[in-house]
Amino acid sequence: MSAHLTDQDCINALATFWYEYHSQPRNERPGQALERAYLIAPEEVSIKKDYFERMEDFRLRASNQIEAYTPEYKTLAPCPVVFNILLRENERSLQALYSDDWKQPIKERMWANEYEFKKSSTVTKWLSDRDPKGLLMVWQMLQGWEYQSCEHYEFRNSVAYQIKQQIEYGILNTLKKIHCPNDEDQVWSSWTDPQLDNHVVCISDMFA
Repeated sequence: MSAHLTDQDCINALATFWYEYHSQPRNERPGQALERAYLIAPEEVSIKKDYFERMEDFRLRASNQIEAYTPEYKTLAPCPVVFNILLRENERSLQALYSDDWKQPIKERMWANEYEFKKSSTVTKWLSDRDPKGLLMVWQMLQGWEYQSCEHYEFRNSVAYQIKQQIEYGILNTLKKIHCPNDEDQVWSSWTDPQLDNHVVCISDMFA
């Protein structure tokens, strides 16, 4: 399968989910989540000297990006920021994979686009309704975006990768609330296998 630019609606969906999840009560706020992505992305660390003394630079980079979009998007300002981060990483991957494409006219390069963020009311409803099918569709979009964005050698060190991790966690955490709502269903590092108490034997164990 050849690499290509992820559909605009898919990146819209991912940015919308990221924002809506972090806007829910008791979750990390969008601005804080974006700051954290910048703070812990190894790629960003590698280009900074005196990292621990200059952590405020990372926070300012995140907040300045949000402020730049605030006049147009108001409280939704973090959405286009995340949208652009995800889009740029996809473009960067294609540029790394198809370096000869630089020789083409700008509009003919395979990463050329006129994408613009638009909030997805569909994804907003999926998250609000805790729709398992919708959430898994967002997860599939995330997998597709990652496939199209991973060719650059700094991908796993990027801010976009941290955003991807945040989206993935948001999906899993929401699914956990759906399918494991009771205290006895929520396990951490301790768990007792109920089957062991019933002396249930797996047929496959008999042929081990």
